[in-house]
Amino acid sequence: MYDALPSRERSFDADYVGQITGHRYKGTFTVYCVLDISQMHAAELEKSRLTLDIRNPTNGLKGVSNVLGELRTRIIEGPAWWKDSKLGTSILDFDLLSYLLDKCDELEDLWKDEIKKKAGEIASKND
Repeated sequence: MYDALPSRERSFDADYVGQITGHRYKGTFTVYCVLDISQMHAAELEKSRLTLDIRNPTNGLKGVSNVLGELRTRIIEGPAWWKDSKLGTSILDFDLLSYLLDKCDELEDLWKDEIKKKAGEIASKND
């Protein structure tokens, strides 16, 4: 059914200097730029798990949980420092996590643009 869709797996090279530590984070990430329903479900479960089912989580806790949950679901493969950081939880530079999520969002936008272009080509062939 989805054979004609472009691959949802994409890679990008990260090169970012953390605002707190000044550490340079470099490496290649392979991610799902678009999540399927089961992956969306997994991301939501991870976000819930990270809030520890606290009855009234703070906005800060929700924000960190959302970013970590998304990245843990989207990232297929990352550099050694990503794995060594327990998938981002031991990193001091939260801005790095925001940067990585922004890169995933950019790839999602590109993927969606490819779909729109393909739909336009199909529509023009049918005219």
